[in-house]
Amino acid sequence: MANHQTQVFILHLGSQQSIGPGDLRVMWATACESLDIAVSRRPPGHGNHTGRPCFGLWAGREFHRAPAERRMRALLEARGFLFTLTHTAL
Repeated sequence: MANHQTQVFILHLGSQQSIGPGDLRVMWATACESLDIAVSRRPPGHGNHTGRPCFGLWAGREFHRAPAERRMRALLEARGFLFTLTHTAL
């Protein structure tokens, strides 16, 4: 991750669901309409979502939260994920 990127969301998937880092990265880049992004896996049990897969979604300086969030939610829903997307910064 570049130093100028900030974690902007935490994504929790359903307890029996998973996604590979490459797929998640493509979805997040598509949602942000930018390649200045990163994803990270967080330890299981982060926060109140014990046992659910957890990921950090990172974006660069030119990030526009509302449209990126709408697109990411639509992409996740289209693939049948049960998820929680939580704001973290900005």
